[in-house]
Order: sequence, then structure tokens, then C-alpha cells
Amino acid sequence: MQMKAKIYSGFILLALCFSVAAAEAQPEKVPGVSGADLLTVVLGLAIVMGLIFGCAWLIKRMGAMPAAGSGAIKVLAVLPLGARERVTLVEVGGKQLLLGVTATQITTLHTFDEPVLDASQTTNNSEFAQKLHQLMSRK
Repeated sequence: MQMKAKIYSGFILLALCFSVAAAEAQPEKVPGVSGADLLTVVLGLAIVMGLIFGCAWLIKRMGAMPAAGSGAIKVLAVLPLGARERVTLVEVGGKQLLLGVTATQITTLHTFDEPVLDASQTTNNSEFAQKLHQLMSRK
């Protein structure tokens, strides 16, 4: 047992000597951010932002994102009923459907023979939606 203790204490003493020698050999560094570190972070951020904007431009240019409301299915109105439940009025092929939408299913609640809402008169009055639409329509 004493032999193991002497070996362990020898290793600890040897490691301590090496760490002291290594600390004396290296000049002390002042903690902080160097210009090279800052430049690396800024360039990395610029590359990531460039990739994001480049992909968005490419998707828009290729026409992968259709304009809202230009398809055969139009969402006319949405009424949230809970955290994940809502009632939605949708126009498909000239007919209007009242749908119950939950996290797990969509149920047709009623099919209207005559339009309840005119699809051409429905506008989104949300200020955020209007600004987003203006930004998306710019070319």
C-alpha cells in the first residue's frame, strides 16, 4: 500500500513541476477579445446571413413560393377557438366550406350553397400582414 502511495505522490509531484514549467515558459495572455476573434465572428455571421438571403432570393426567383390566395383554395376567415382549435371558412371551386381544424384532424362542419362571404371583398386588416405583403410584393 505504501508503495502505491509513493508512486502516486511521485506522479503528482512530477505533474506539478511540468505545469509550473509550462506556465513560466508561456507569456501571460490578457483575457479579452482579440481583433482576429472579432473578425472571425463577423465574417461567419456575414456568410450565414448571405446564405439565408441567397436562398430566399433563389426560392422567390424559381417561383417555389406561390402568392397567397392565388390558388384554387382560398381561406376567407379564421376564428380561433382554443390553443389548437379553430373554425375556418374556405372557398374551393366556387363553394364555401366551414371547417373545424384541430391539431389532429380537419372536419367539414357545413357546406354553403350560396356564398356567405365574397372572396374578392375579404381583406386581411392586420397591420403586420399588410406590411409583410408589401415587402413580399416588392421586386
